[in-house]
Amino acid sequence: MEISRIGYFKEHYIVDKSANVQIILTKKIIGMTPVSVAGKLSQFDGELAKGKFTGMDSYSRHSSLQRIPGSLIKSYGGMAGITNVSMDGGQPIHTKIVLNGIDLTNPQNGQTDLSDIPNELMQQLYLGRSPNLYFGSGSFDGVVHIRPMINRSFLKLGAGSFGYQSGSAGYNWTLPRTKVHVQYGKNMSSGDYPITQGDSTITRRNNNFSQNFFLGQLHFQTNHQQLLKGLVFSSNQDRGVAGNLSWPSPKAHRENKINLIGLQYVYLTRRGHVRLHGYQRNSDECYQDPDLDTDSQHQVNVSGVTINGQQKFNDYLEINGIIDLKRESIESTDMGNQIRTTMASGIQAAVRFISWLQIQPGYRIDMLGDFQGKTYDLTSSMNSSIPGKLILSFGTGFHAPTFNDLYWPADSYSEGNPDLKIERNQYQIIRWENNFRSKTNFSIEYRKRHSHNLITWSADENYIWKPQNIDESERKNMIMSVSIPTRFAGLSISGHVTHTKAIDMNTRKTLQYVPESSANILIDYTRENFALEFQGQYTGKRTYQGYNKIWEPVNLTLNRFFDVNIGLHCIFPLGAQQLTVHFIIQNVLDQNTAFFPGYPEPGRRIKLGIELGF
Repeated sequence: MEISRIGYFKEHYIVDKSANVQIILTKKIIGMTPVSVAGKLSQFDGELAKGKFTGMDSYSRHSSLQRIPGSLIKSYGGMAGITNVSMDGGQPIHTKIVLNGIDLTNPQNGQTDLSDIPNELMQQLYLGRSPNLYFGSGSFDGVVHIRPMINRSFLKLGAGSFGYQSGSAGYNWTLPRTKVHVQYGKNMSSGDYPITQGDSTITRRNNNFSQNFFLGQLHFQTNHQQLLKGLVFSSNQDRGVAGNLSWPSPKAHRENKINLIGLQYVYLTRRGHVRLHGYQRNSDECYQDPDLDTDSQHQVNVSGVTINGQQKFNDYLEINGIIDLKRESIESTDMGNQIRTTMASGIQAAVRFISWLQIQPGYRIDMLGDFQGKTYDLTSSMNSSIPGKLILSFGTGFHAPTFNDLYWPADSYSEGNPDLKIERNQYQIIRWENNFRSKTNFSIEYRKRHSHNLITWSADENYIWKPQNIDESERKNMIMSVSIPTRFAGLSISGHVTHTKAIDMNTRKTLQYVPESSANILIDYTRENFALEFQGQYTGKRTYQGYNKIWEPVNLTLNRFFDVNIGLHCIFPLGAQQLTVHFIIQNVLDQNTAFFPGYPEPGRRIKLGIELGF
């Protein structure tokens, strides 16, 4: 009897009688020609750059945003203070914040208050440097994308200095073709903290902060070509408003809530995709100050539909297209009822002439009520394994006036201006990067931006403050970034250095509050069940205009500071689950880290947290 099977040597047996015979075959290795499976990424270059997430980021939004090269975190003090982010020495109204594809910008003032977004949601950050095709007005300095994770089940508790308390829980259901994630949490702080004023120490009061939030996410794949994604988010904030040290508001109070709903349908084709995205942003804000007899309320609604698609025709040509329809409205005790609609369309191509050279032209047109904005950009990239990657980019951007700029009611002190023009911007970017065969990621980048028709609130001859298109600025940035991956027994190092020259073209003076130099370093040491993180943020001197004792305008300077945070994280296995203990010290050097004069930040603070993952 001959026994044979593919992958085994043959065996022969002589069967001389009826019996049970055990036959064991020896494995034989069969040589085959190599089989290679390769996938190709989209040809569109440099759309999103992912930021690293650390254990400290769950307890401070500053730490994750500071690691974005060129970023400035502008805070009005503590957890209760309004927090904005800007890029390259620009204004917060020129940088967008997007949560799972939904624009968080408040059309009333053109800004996003990051204190409305819980730290627990900022688990994945991406930066878009050339986003004009997708977001139009107010995006020419960049777009920060926030994408909460959907595959985590956890229970988390925390406490710390100045009455800080936090608690959140998330649960994830995974079914065939379906993922559902829900999360609920609460953050609060009594907020009052000691500060130095002159030669004495006082307590900064009316900083209480309370936040409740809910997040729900859905991923449902009907088949290999169709995907449905949904998001529901709601947060409610109740806070004191301490005001400026020179003009404190011990009884001022603000309640606000923000609600987001988004639904995306994605259809995958053989060479691209089509995405239909419907969304709604709703916010309600109430501000009261009995000392000034102020009681104002603002309800803002934004709803829209976006259709975008991508088609790859061959290895040399790829096309992106977008159609955006949006309606913005406000019901305000100050401005009454106002409505603005936006219709926009854009197209972008990626053309690869040869393997190492690619050109990306793009164009978009926006119709925003009575305004029209046109933007274009052109990016070329040359990529080679030895010299690295060189990217050249130039283009335009714009920002439309906000509801406050246009419709603020006339009174004895201020008045809106319905005759404002759109702000315009031109930029040029040169970037070189190399990963040195995956040993070290290094990049150096030069950015130049020229803006005109900038809207500034200034007093007229009757001492009434009105917005005017009077400012013009030029900003130049040189940024060097380095990242050394984990290669030395669990140690990784990353950081960036930024040099900024930002000039007001009318006065030839440095733009207010913009540091000439800044830097960030992150040292991360990780073992099997242990992690130690060190992050330092250096912010150089900043100039601003103040007044002397007889109320004459003078140039003043804010001192430089080095903000150091340290995080220690220990993991304890508990069967199939794990318990993580977090110990964090913020502002270790107890320095004055205030961004604006008159709005001090708290000093050194300690936070302790535990997290059960399952």
